[in-house]
Amino acid sequence: MNDKLEKTLKELLPYIIIIGIIFLLLPLFMGKTASALTYIIQIGVFPLTAFGCGVFYKVKKKQNNLYLCLIAPIFYALAALLYGMWRTSWYTVLIYIVAYFLCGYLGQLLGDVLPVNKKDGSPRRRSLRPRRVNIEEKEAPAEDFQAEDPTENDQLDTSTTDDDIEAILNNIHNRK
Repeated sequence: MNDKLEKTLKELLPYIIIIGIIFLLLPLFMGKTASALTYIIQIGVFPLTAFGCGVFYKVKKKQNNLYLCLIAPIFYALAALLYGMWRTSWYTVLIYIVAYFLCGYLGQLLGDVLPVNKKDGSPRRRSLRPRRVNIEEKEAPAEDFQAEDPTENDQLDTSTTDDDIEAILNNIHNRK
């Protein structure tokens, strides 16, 4: 067997076992008729299992895996064949297969944005806002900056009088 495929199967084995047990044993309690328990299992437990496995896989492995998304639909199709769910409404079974695939994929998407880091358990930063930067690290210390003294400039315009300044300030004030 291919080494990459073998490694992938070893990574997926716990999820295959969990999904297999839930998807193959719970239909035993569903019965042949449409009861409340049947709907709770098909609309609640099965999607939650696929979703939860997707989240845990993504948090643990930090990579997407479409094989994980296919596990739940495969086991549901197998359960539908074993327990005769195809005979009553085959189109409903197909809808559930697509829904369980999407639940596994959405679980992996949620696992991607959860703030959990695998290595040290500390939250990882997944924000759209820019990271704060310490100003002291980016800029030179304030004491190194020397402001220019305007009196040292020899080319100052000395022709401006107080009356000109007063007229400019009045003009600005009148514009407001």
